[in-house]
Amino acid sequence: MPPITEEQKNQDVQHIIQDGFKGASMTCAVTSLVVLAASRYCPWTKRNINYAGKTFIISALTAASFAFSAEQSMVKKHRGHGKGD
Repeated sequence: MPPITEEQKNQDVQHIIQDGFKGASMTCAVTSLVVLAASRYCPWTKRNINYAGKTFIISALTAASFAFSAEQSMVKKHRGHGKGD
């Protein structure tokens, strides 16, 4: 297996960040729609979750999705390098 160059590492990191951003973007959009729809149509949510709570829910799920997507991309890259690809 040939050694990994510095340029290859930089490209891998850029790809991992892009994958994480794509996952976070999709999660943010879907979570925002669900939270805003629930706060409009669900009486319990309307009474008990304020703006800060809605923002926290959306941002926490977005951050978790970024971390998960980036980690999955790293695992995929690691397996690819391990096989000699």
